[in-house]
Amino acid sequence: MSDRPCEACSGSRFAKIFTKLEHDFYRCSECGLERIDPQPSDATLAAIYGKHYYDAWGLHGQEEIVRGLKKSTFRRNLEGIPGAKRGKLLDCGAATGFLMEVAAEIGFDAYGVELSEYGAGEIAKRFGRDHVFQGEIEQATFAPGSFDVVTMYDYLEHVRDPERVLRRARELLAPGGVLSITTPSTGSFTHHVMGRHWSHYKLEHLYYFGPDSLARLLERAGFHRVHDTRAWKTMNLRYIHHQMETYPTPGLTLVARTMAKVLPGPLMDRSFPILMGELYAHASA
Repeated sequence: MSDRPCEACSGSRFAKIFTKLEHDFYRCSECGLERIDPQPSDATLAAIYGKHYYDAWGLHGQEEIVRGLKKSTFRRNLEGIPGAKRGKLLDCGAATGFLMEVAAEIGFDAYGVELSEYGAGEIAKRFGRDHVFQGEIEQATFAPGSFDVVTMYDYLEHVRDPERVLRRARELLAPGGVLSITTPSTGSFTHHVMGRHWSHYKLEHLYYFGPDSLARLLERAGFHRVHDTRAWKTMNLRYIHHQMETYPTPGLTLVARTMAKVLPGPLMDRSFPILMGELYAHASA
């Protein structure tokens, strides 16, 4: 393990919790932050991301159903941001722009930061090249203080230096602006029950936060009035089955496969809200 201190609390004591996919996972003894250490190489992560990464989102021939599920989740998240001004919004890790679509529908002027060429290109087609920056948020060329809301949904766990990313988000927010985050939670029921088989343990997820470690990190980065709750997502059984096949999980994949075989199509396609073991957090600039 490297000797870098904990990103959330600066602690130096880490305990190894397991090895998975040939990488070691550690937990901070002070605040509970979990991380992969050493982090996967650039080559390893590059092999994970790309257009095929977005294919894991979809169901062949049912892209509009998936779009509807994700937009329902994003609408719930965006409408739940406390005190959010309907001004300019920046979505980090914007993928192909589903959240930006919802943001525009409810009155935001939506912008995105997206690392992949494919995702950024899809956003540019719909919103214009000036509304998307391809690359990392640290290099984004948007003016400081120009956004009323910055969203990081399923994003922060992917970055190599979360404090640096959060400090950049703080710079981009106008005074009184709000940062809104969802991220896998080590304080969730699914984490406690599934242990090392937790479905969120993936090589592209470099960090795993709980309420305490996330609050400490946000405060280090200059945010205040941190509030968190559980994150709800809109799903259907067909999409859950697809995810369980893409990211196999002992026991759950078999259950999902069995349901797909025996349940009628209309039941498989019915959407519903579900807790997936994630935090939904807000912090003020």
